[in-house]
Amino acid sequence: MAKTVTNTGGKARLISKPKYIVATLNEGTENEKNYIFDHVLKDSTKFSQDDNTTNQIENEVSDDAIKTNVTLGAYQFESTIEDVQDDLLIDMCGFKKGTSGKLYAPASYTERFAKIAVVLDNGVDASNQQKLVAYVAPKVQLNSKLILESLSTSMAGFTLAGTAKTASITDSSESIMTPLYIDPAYTLPTEG
Repeated sequence: MAKTVTNTGGKARLISKPKYIVATLNEGTENEKNYIFDHVLKDSTKFSQDDNTTNQIENEVSDDAIKTNVTLGAYQFESTIEDVQDDLLIDMCGFKKGTSGKLYAPASYTERFAKIAVVLDNGVDASNQQKLVAYVAPKVQLNSKLILESLSTSMAGFTLAGTAKTASITDSSESIMTPLYIDPAYTLPTEG
């Protein structure tokens, strides 16, 4: 195998300023719901990976470990949405709407999952059409919460948050297990 040297500057992918935050519930079913959030607090969106956990199997006759086990840290998602419309609180935070029209906060946690995409500008293609790149967590266990604080200088909203779980993604004929992937040719969901 030949020695290679790669200067990354010419192919650098410099990512900043999301264009869209997209949450998809019930993907691939007739009940699929897609939310493209318009009111997102600046600098509140992040995918971050927890620190990896290491565990060494010590050696009785040497100071060198026999083996080091590494467990990858989970990916966490968080974004502050400055919008408290009924559907968002019901679908993202687990609220329930009563027959009187009142919204009730959940008394206990109920598992809810969503596909989350942080979508960024990726330039234009040869026909001058916008290209999008997305960082996608195909299955996020939501643990969102309502924010009602500092209302004189801020506004009501909720923290859309959760932990990415490993899910099976089909890539051509291959099935890949992953908690997060990058889609360099992302398309926004449409009605229909």
